[in-house]
Amino acid sequence: MTLQKFLTPALLELLPSPVEGPQVWLVGGAVRDHFLQRQSFDLDFVVAGDALRLARRIADALGGKYYDLDTERGAGRVLAPGSNGEEWVFDFTQMRGSSLQDDLWYRDFTINALAFDPHNLDILIDPTGGLRDLNDSILRACKSEAIQNDPVRALRAVRIASELEFRIEANTIQQVKTVCPLLVHVSVERLRDELFRMLDHKQPARSLRLLDHLGLFETLFSELYDHHDGELQVGDKREFARQGFTVISTLSELFQILAPRHDPDDAANLTLGLIAIRLGRFRESLSDYLDEELSSGRTQRAWVLLGSLFSPNVHRDPSGDHDGSSAGADRGRKKFAASAWSVRYHMSRKEKDWVERFLVGDIPKLSEDADGNNDLQIHRFYQRTGGAGVGIVLSNLASFLAGTDGAPAEDEWECRVNVARQLLEVYFNRRDEIIDVDPLLSGEEIISEFKLKSGPVIGELLHRLIELQIAEKLTTRDQALNAVTSILANGSKTGGDLP
Repeated sequence: MTLQKFLTPALLELLPSPVEGPQVWLVGGAVRDHFLQRQSFDLDFVVAGDALRLARRIADALGGKYYDLDTERGAGRVLAPGSNGEEWVFDFTQMRGSSLQDDLWYRDFTINALAFDPHNLDILIDPTGGLRDLNDSILRACKSEAIQNDPVRALRAVRIASELEFRIEANTIQQVKTVCPLLVHVSVERLRDELFRMLDHKQPARSLRLLDHLGLFETLFSELYDHHDGELQVGDKREFARQGFTVISTLSELFQILAPRHDPDDAANLTLGLIAIRLGRFRESLSDYLDEELSSGRTQRAWVLLGSLFSPNVHRDPSGDHDGSSAGADRGRKKFAASAWSVRYHMSRKEKDWVERFLVGDIPKLSEDADGNNDLQIHRFYQRTGGAGVGIVLSNLASFLAGTDGAPAEDEWECRVNVARQLLEVYFNRRDEIIDVDPLLSGEEIISEFKLKSGPVIGELLHRLIELQIAEKLTTRDQALNAVTSILANGSKTGGDLP
């Protein structure tokens, strides 16, 4: 997509010309992406004057919305509707320094320090040599102190290098490594936002491995190690992280294979081909699920990856295999670690609940026959895990694949994929029938019919009635009354086996 298409006549008409003033330049990512022939709906403008006033005027003229980004730096954002239903993001920032060249040198990396006069795209303004680095696939800091001046740029270097598959220049690598101790002084919200941008890229494992290689991963995910029994040695920490990266890499493959727009060649081998055949019917539903935001800008896709990073099903004790007696303790440690990480990065209550549910959910042992009596087990699985359940299904498949040496045993893999198909089928197509089931009797009816007092026992009876409805296919009020009578007759007011 060309800059001419970005810069629509309607927008150009609103941007002041050099004669009218204040001078405005198009800078940063959109210019970089123009040369890389990548699509972008974000345009950044530098204004030699009142950027906030200009941004508000353009928002009003385009019928968009205006937000302050940083009033001290004179930075504002416009969200405007595009012609094809997309949303355009225009950021306007007051020029730093006494000239555009000064402003560009203040930027993070040379490939982001390119500029055009939007009214004249014939002349590229490139004081830092960014176009040369772009052509050579090199990520280079604009100044020797660029990353020290803003340590979050270390994470940005990792993200950009991973996304573009660029090589980080040697002096820039040294800058990244030396600022690691400074990350503790950076706003956790800024670190968090960069991490989630990495996770939402199609190759998140590449970013995490690069973070680890540059010595940043342990600082950003110290909870993974802090809550492990005993002291982990350096080699153990690397193995611990490597296991998680391998699962995340495999998960990313599954995401791509099951995406609405996918490359059939990605599923060319028999193992991944079975995923495409058995689970391909859920492509659109899975895409909506993964793209859903648990909090602003933070998707379930990213949380499935994060949950897998903390999952006890992914990591194994480097000192030896866990036996059954330690499995619960291991799960508790991982849940505590994930909770501590979520608190440190100021996650929402909804996100904390999601990841805790993710870490307590085990895939149920179902009959391979989709017509088997699996409904009650599936109901209980989703009652424990809620919206995290689908993520657990995907993570379980990825963890199994990542843990095999070569292709998995065909029978075992087919069994796992069939179980995943049943779980996804219920979540996406039979939710009201199996997961969100309404009891045939209300609490008030049970109190009235059986002369009971209100209290916790009524909730337990409703819970058990729903399970009986699912297991025994109850459909009428009389059947429900008989079921409650049977529960009470067996003394099962507060639990016990189903009759």
